[in-house]
Amino acid sequence: MKSTEKHRLRDADLELFSSMEGKYLSANEKNFFQNMRYKQELEVTALNDLIVSEYDNADEIYVVREYYEEYVVGFGIDSNGANEEHVMCLSEALNLNLKDLGFIQRDLTLLQWLRECDYKVVNYERNYDLNKNG
Repeated sequence: MKSTEKHRLRDADLELFSSMEGKYLSANEKNFFQNMRYKQELEVTALNDLIVSEYDNADEIYVVREYYEEYVVGFGIDSNGANEEHVMCLSEALNLNLKDLGFIQRDLTLLQWLRECDYKVVNYERNYDLNKNG
């Protein structure tokens, strides 16, 4: 479901996107923030957008975008939502401490974890509203 009218982002995410410009640590990080901004502004999802799948990384972390800018960050294959944290924007999601949530043993935020793997676990093509195979 693409819209031609941009969704207004939460202030925290506007600040996040602005603060990252020109300070990306890699080409993949730049790609991540540009794609996520585009998705949040123009690509609503009612059926969810699986940004990171628990099947694509050894830590079994997953990240799901809901609607425009809400996120669920979770842990575990076949956990049926038992280990999830729901937040209202990307900024909040990236600041989640994965160790504090009991997801991993290392003391990392989601942003640090994504940087550690240079965003290689991210897939921008799993918005199930747009994916015929979803």
